[in-house]
Amino acid sequence: MSNTATKYRSFLMAVILLAAIPVLFAQQPQKKISLNLTGVTLREALAEIEKEADVHFSFNPRLLPLDEKVSIKTTDKTLRQVLTELLSPLEIGFKIIDNQVILKPDKLSPTRDKSVPEIKKYTISGYIRDQKNGEALVGANIYDLNTYKGTTTNGFGFYSLTLTEGQYRIRISLMGYSPVDQTISLTKNFKTDFSLPESGIDIQEVVIVSEKEIQGMESASPGEVRLTASGLKRMAGFAGNIDVLKSLQSVPGINAFGDGSSFYYVRGGNNDQNLVLIDDAPIFNPAHLFGYFTAIAPDAVKDVKAYKGDFPASFGGRLSSVIDIRARDGNLKNVGFSGNLGVFTSDLTLEGPIIKEKSSFILSGRKSNLNWLNNNNVNGRSFTIDFFDLNAKINFKINNKNRIFITAYAGKDDFSRITNASVNTFGISWDNSTATVRWNHLFNNRLFSNTTAIFSEYNYYLYISRQQDDYWKSSIRSRTLKNDLTWYPNPENTIKAGIELTNYHSDPGNVHFSDEETQRFAPVVQKYNSLAINLYVSNDQQLSEKLLLKYGLRFSSWRNFGPADVYFFDASHQVYDTLEVAGKRYFSPYYNLEPRFSVIWAAGKRLSFTAGYSRTTQYIQMLSNSTSPFTSLEVWAPSGPNIKPQKADQLTGGYILTLNKGINFSMEGFYKRFQNQIDYSDHANMLYNPLIEGELRFGAARSFGVEALLRRNEGRFTGWLGYTYARSFKTIDGINGNFEFPAYYDRPHSVFANLMLKAGKRWNFAANWCYMSGAAFTSPMSFMEYNGYVIPIYGKKHNDRFPDYHRLDLSVSIMLNKPASRYKHNLVFSLYNAYGHENPFSVGFNKIMNDNGDFVVPSNLDGSYEIIPTQLSVAGVIPSINYTFKFQ
Repeated sequence: MSNTATKYRSFLMAVILLAAIPVLFAQQPQKKISLNLTGVTLREALAEIEKEADVHFSFNPRLLPLDEKVSIKTTDKTLRQVLTELLSPLEIGFKIIDNQVILKPDKLSPTRDKSVPEIKKYTISGYIRDQKNGEALVGANIYDLNTYKGTTTNGFGFYSLTLTEGQYRIRISLMGYSPVDQTISLTKNFKTDFSLPESGIDIQEVVIVSEKEIQGMESASPGEVRLTASGLKRMAGFAGNIDVLKSLQSVPGINAFGDGSSFYYVRGGNNDQNLVLIDDAPIFNPAHLFGYFTAIAPDAVKDVKAYKGDFPASFGGRLSSVIDIRARDGNLKNVGFSGNLGVFTSDLTLEGPIIKEKSSFILSGRKSNLNWLNNNNVNGRSFTIDFFDLNAKINFKINNKNRIFITAYAGKDDFSRITNASVNTFGISWDNSTATVRWNHLFNNRLFSNTTAIFSEYNYYLYISRQQDDYWKSSIRSRTLKNDLTWYPNPENTIKAGIELTNYHSDPGNVHFSDEETQRFAPVVQKYNSLAINLYVSNDQQLSEKLLLKYGLRFSSWRNFGPADVYFFDASHQVYDTLEVAGKRYFSPYYNLEPRFSVIWAAGKRLSFTAGYSRTTQYIQMLSNSTSPFTSLEVWAPSGPNIKPQKADQLTGGYILTLNKGINFSMEGFYKRFQNQIDYSDHANMLYNPLIEGELRFGAARSFGVEALLRRNEGRFTGWLGYTYARSFKTIDGINGNFEFPAYYDRPHSVFANLMLKAGKRWNFAANWCYMSGAAFTSPMSFMEYNGYVIPIYGKKHNDRFPDYHRLDLSVSIMLNKPASRYKHNLVFSLYNAYGHENPFSVGFNKIMNDNGDFVVPSNLDGSYEIIPTQLSVAGVIPSINYTFKFQ
């Protein structure tokens, strides 16, 4: 038997064993009980059952005939059998939740006593906030401790909970905070806000599924990941910095391409199939310094949710993932500041109330400290690297029913190379800018509205000469107006609906020359204008204590509008016709329905199963045939006559098993089918090409995989171990002889270990180790000589792989202040790629010889020959020291 077959057989056996784990744990014997009661009251019978079965009954004594005489005789029967025999004649229903039994009159019985008073329902609503700074808390739980009926706060900290009239013991909880219990008497509708204090060491900071405790079950959508600010601070980041995207890339199913690239890939999807949002505004390039930093100041982050499986119906426009970043609102109670001084970056954050308890602001900035690299000069050449971020947010409470939030972000990267040539400075640069205005309005205590206006712009520059201000530029700009409604009719249902209108304007790349005469004769590549209209409705429905359904439908539409010149291509990709579209006239409309569905079933206190299906559609795509930021040219193009919308259908299934307190094991499998996927012709011309759509080739793709995760969320030692087996294949017309081939981001095996230890009151240690199979690329099968030239001969596409990627990052933090001090400061020591493994991002095959007859790969044709390895790596060991501080 071949090695490959042996490996697949071993893998299959491992999957079967892992899948059998929940079955073994779920098979627990039920306790049998025996009773012999004659002529006792129902109250006495229930007390005897509580003692024999070790359970607790919950009920409203006004609704049950507790003094009615009953008799029962049973031998070795289950609790369910005993209760059915005892309660059915009395028309009393019951539900068993672990060791708790809920009793209530059978509402469906036609013989129900009409004298029982009508059950009244009332609603409690309000906001849940951080006790120290007044920040609204996203995803906080509020529920009744007896029935476990409850809800969670939305993205603005609002909750609404409807219960029957009575007295309740309510619990409010959120990971990273100490739970608060409060007794309420619900006799009318009323509003009340709650505050949660931060917890000590026993916190849950990184959750791969939702932390929701309602009715004893975890109710996240399949493939949902959540990070909090407190969790991010304890993880090992690059150069001691907190980083959202880098942290998510240590979760199974989300892979970075590697060093030297800002791209990341989710469950077999391409890089441009990921949507990153900051307060609802899209960031088209969320990376700094070629992927080593994320484009948002660390102290501005409040909450991060990533969806790699079933998207909520409110999200769309991408096929593979949505990363929803919520920015902090600012301290409503006290003025404070925080920051970081480091070798690579420094940042500073100011925040405080404008009007105490009603309005606040936060201003956060970050600047690179890379000037010490600028003096490097090799063979008369040097380079400069620089980037910055600026985040600002203010919010105003107008009254109890209205609140305004305004968020702004700006960031820029610049990389320049200086040479001794006549055109002596060239490079690349990109910038993002966004603005969001949101209006929260409460129509009543069950209906919440959020209206949002969004602006986002991204520009990419390729400089020919900075001195002469000559450059190639591509850009994309979007403007959005949307409204989202959330209705809480009862604890069993949360209904959401919304409408969204977005206008896109994209420039696929044009050249700017400072010389007017040259500019006059430069060809002009036409720009795109598009309009998207989307509607959605969804419901999170709790069918029972054990079963939760999440379902929704999204209607998406797309159309382009003039002025535009539309080119039509024949089978050989040559232009055969053109169409001139007048200004404001619409053309090439598309309409699609996108169903979303997921189910979570709690098979027991320790075991939950999840399954889901989703369809997603993407109308705008980035055209780039390189993974390197040094050579990629980012062009955003919409769907139209030549580019059909990309579509994906994904099926997921998995389980979550609690092995011990704070220790969970989860496993999830997925299968995805992609339509209208994009690839490129050989030697495609992606720069300054009016006919760039003729360089594209289209086809289908598929991906599948299994993700396993062992995590510990509580205690001083926390973290997770993850493993992914996943494959991604494409079949593109005109590529690889129309045969299927692995995508360049196909990495069969990935292993992640992210560990954090709090040692005493002052020391924190963190380690992150990752391993990935090498990415696919196409290497020559051989070389031939023709007219004095050595020409590579290629065979199958992506027939080779880079060496496997692996890296260890370490971080140590020591707290310098006393725990009770208002001024908190720390020293952070970190090592990126601690054992110095060289992870190549490029392989060259130039057949150029130097004077000694040795091959130079690659070669420098402009200057003296440079002899460097055939495999190029970006980074070795990178040490760093940071000083962080905070006062509030």
